[in-house]
Amino acid sequence: MMILDIKEQFIRLFEDAQILMKFFGKKQYESSFQEQYRKYQRLLTEADEAISGEDTDKVLLELASVIPDYVKNELSGIEQKRKRESAVMNYNLAMVTYVLPVINYNRSDNLRKLSDMLTALWNQEISGSPIKNALYEDISGGFKTHPCYITTAVCESLGKEDDCCELETLRRYRDDYLLETGEGRAIVEEYYNVAPTIVKRINKMDNAKEVYRGIYQDYLVPCIRLAKEEQNMECQKIYSSMVRNLQTKYLHS
Repeated sequence: MMILDIKEQFIRLFEDAQILMKFFGKKQYESSFQEQYRKYQRLLTEADEAISGEDTDKVLLELASVIPDYVKNELSGIEQKRKRESAVMNYNLAMVTYVLPVINYNRSDNLRKLSDMLTALWNQEISGSPIKNALYEDISGGFKTHPCYITTAVCESLGKEDDCCELETLRRYRDDYLLETGEGRAIVEEYYNVAPTIVKRINKMDNAKEVYRGIYQDYLVPCIRLAKEEQNMECQKIYSSMVRNLQTKYLHS
């Protein structure tokens, strides 16, 4: 496979990742990921060999630039800011679920260098909310262990355990509803990008416990009630509102 063919196949890998987003959920991620990996296993082998040849640094940069360059071109055709931001969130999620983990899956040192460079270029040129290089094991295991950062911080401030009803209810809502829809996945991706920084900033405040009590009453209590009643769309509106309002208050003020 010539270098041009390899570059074209990386674009196909990214395009297929966007299609597979409809399978990104606790029940279907493993099988859809393995299908993606098998489909592009030859590409990864050829890329590994190309990087091992002459001009390693040049080949690395060429291959790492393919997807960011393609996405920049796609985004150039989106004029509305909100639609552009929504597209970037969806692209981010595709990258960290079906692109980077696939590249990293065969444990090649060359391909890990490629994924590291690709992540760096992506954060530099595409995403306002930086993504992290991702492994399949981390994403797959995250359905069980990925923390609900803000909810966890709130519950800890109120003396509640990690397996309390509130946390378990919202984790089920996240895994069984939000991650099963494109809009919901975008909200979760945005949440995980901003929540750790929000928690760090609240924790530095003298009235952190008071702030967390307010979040609990204003957002978590109604969201948990609606989730239990399976009023999923209404719960999503509150969940999304929490993410946006806290982001505005603690990241942009």
